[in-house]
Amino acid sequence: MPPACVGPTFAGWQACADAAREGTPAYSLAMINLGTEAYMRGDLTEALRFYDKAEIPGHAMTSDIVFHTFRADARRYGGRVEDARADAAIAWGFLDGRPPADTPAYALMPVNDELRALILSILLPILKDSDPTAFQKARVMYLAVPAIGWEALSRRAGTLTELGDYEAAVAASKGALDLQPADPLTQNNHCYTLVEAGRAAEGVTYCERAVAGRPELAPVRHSYAAALAALGRCEDAEAQLAEARRLDPGRALYREPLACTPKG
Repeated sequence: MPPACVGPTFAGWQACADAAREGTPAYSLAMINLGTEAYMRGDLTEALRFYDKAEIPGHAMTSDIVFHTFRADARRYGGRVEDARADAAIAWGFLDGRPPADTPAYALMPVNDELRALILSILLPILKDSDPTAFQKARVMYLAVPAIGWEALSRRAGTLTELGDYEAAVAASKGALDLQPADPLTQNNHCYTLVEAGRAAEGVTYCERAVAGRPELAPVRHSYAAALAALGRCEDAEAQLAEARRLDPGRALYREPLACTPKG
């Protein structure tokens, strides 16, 4: 292990990567951590690139629950559905008391309610389409964790929207909005929740406010595009979707066309 990667001589994960030889465990570890740092910054394109570089040919890579959850999300973001499902299954195994047999002791980390809710909010949409039995068990576990605070409520609204539980999603989103009424991201999330619930006419104003506050964010543009499409404003919707693609070209969701019927 290069000195830059360990102990008192540790100089950061990029320095570790620079000092390690590609294809070695040290290099893989550095790539994993650089990927997680990128994920935490919200740069899923970069996270996926680092996670891919962490692979060692001929070796299955097993780490902790956070790594497998974040990599599942990054792979889903990139449209790599089967890869995402594989990581989600591993991450769910940790929560379900079934970690992989080769999991090192350091990777068996404790999971509190806050982390459990975050992990499940990422895993549930993936498990829904891949493992119905695991999905139902994970959903019960997720709903048993209280959502406290606007961030937790907003995240829960997004998860429930993806699961098609629109009534509960709107209620959670409204709770977040009541706590943070002027926050563009909360406005955006409430708009998208209403759109998915078939209530675009109620949601579009929140999208307009979100775009005014954070025009540089691709998810905000995509939500607005979805609202406009639902209202039959197809040209406006396409313009917003094109902007979302320009701002975040790596997200598979933005490459999908929006269904839109022009209103006369």
